[in-house]
Amino acid sequence: MGSTVQYTVAVREERLQLLDLVADMAAAEERAWLAQEREEHLGLRAGKLAAARRATREKLTEEREAGRLAGSRDWLLVPGVRAELAARGWDHDWPPVPRGALAAGRRWGTDPGRYESQHDEGETRFLGRLGLRLPREIGETLQRACYWHNAEIEKQLQEWADQWGDGPEVIMRESVREFGGVTQLAGMAAGLAAMNTPTADELVRRAELRAQVVTTGDILRAALDHALTAAPERARRERTRLSGAAAKARRDAEYAAQRAASAKEEQKLAEASDETEAAKRAEKDATHWSTMATRYRFDADRLAAQADQVRDLLNQLRAARA
Repeated sequence: MGSTVQYTVAVREERLQLLDLVADMAAAEERAWLAQEREEHLGLRAGKLAAARRATREKLTEEREAGRLAGSRDWLLVPGVRAELAARGWDHDWPPVPRGALAAGRRWGTDPGRYESQHDEGETRFLGRLGLRLPREIGETLQRACYWHNAEIEKQLQEWADQWGDGPEVIMRESVREFGGVTQLAGMAAGLAAMNTPTADELVRRAELRAQVVTTGDILRAALDHALTAAPERARRERTRLSGAAAKARRDAEYAAQRAASAKEEQKLAEASDETEAAKRAEKDATHWSTMATRYRFDADRLAAQADQVRDLLNQLRAARA
């Protein structure tokens, strides 16, 4: 992936688990693609081999960029990030973020209750932590786009807070988070804050401003949704490939078993005719084809099991969308 920008975003655990399963499947798909590509390198030497390897790497990058291959969950999310940026008209050059402007934690101005739909009995559902690395170009675009989109909104929210201050609800929530309950001091501060109550119109204006704040986490969670929405098609394609490969391995096993049987018959005939050299050659062929038949049967069983795993994943993806 080259130079990258690293992110960590809170997501729902069950969606992270699905993403990991999809990533395992996509990695297997990519390995199979690479193995097929490298078959064309057989017999090449020196400069020709180096050129072929370079061409394969370039082609792999193109396939990843297009979203057709994804050897990791990082690449699974790239198409979704690109789609989100394009949908918002943010897929262009942005000025750099001022030095020291980015900080860890919730984005300033984000409504503490904006994710209430993602809570269950007061507990956040975003318990999973998705770590990923984006190619530097798209990673920096994401950072800069969110920063500059939010800059004026945050300025207006800061001006609003300077005028009206923190409401009693915010003061008490922070006291609970820091001290485990509402302290006497926090209660007094909340009482004073209640005396400086903003008008209904001002509260609406603050809510509208907060709703416009977009974080990198918002974009990355949307990209995760995009990846899981696209996953069933990838799973169907991979199951078709695995099922076809399993069927071919079974046919190869049957052919090898037939060749082994013929070689054994030739061995018997040669031994009956006291043709020692012919019997040895036939015995060697029988051993070879018996070994090949066993290997092909093993491959067929392995590929069939993988196809079943992908089928199960496809069912999970369908259930998650229901």
